[in-house]
Amino acid sequence: MAMLRFRRRRSSPARARLMNGPDSSAAHENGPPDPAGPAQDGRVTIEVEVRPGVTTIVVKGELDLVTMPYLATRLTLAIQDRPGRLVFDLSGTRFMDCGSARLIAAAGQRLPGGGRPVIRRPAPGVRRVLQLTGLDAHCEIEP
Repeated sequence: MAMLRFRRRRSSPARARLMNGPDSSAAHENGPPDPAGPAQDGRVTIEVEVRPGVTTIVVKGELDLVTMPYLATRLTLAIQDRPGRLVFDLSGTRFMDCGSARLIAAAGQRLPGGGRPVIRRPAPGVRRVLQLTGLDAHCEIEP
């Protein structure tokens, strides 16, 4: 009868950093990055344009687990002014995960009168995520 032995492998510090995210101690010596500021890693740029009655959030790059806090912070600041219409310009968004899609769709609950957020010019992959999750029913999608 053969006996199998399993050895426990010790993790190297480099492997631990990969599992826990990048080593940001050198990059953020003055504390964590400001979520209201631009993304530090260049993965996403989020700009908010405020006009009377309409707030437009322009997203360029990727919306995922890493960049979603930047979107959430910008969205919270944008909704404080209670705009009548909230537009997400996603024409420059290459990727969006389900969590970010839920965040955008749920923004309508915080609009006056329960309005629906508008998604302007989503890329085919972004539109597909909205369709697969059923969140497209909670948004107005402009081509």
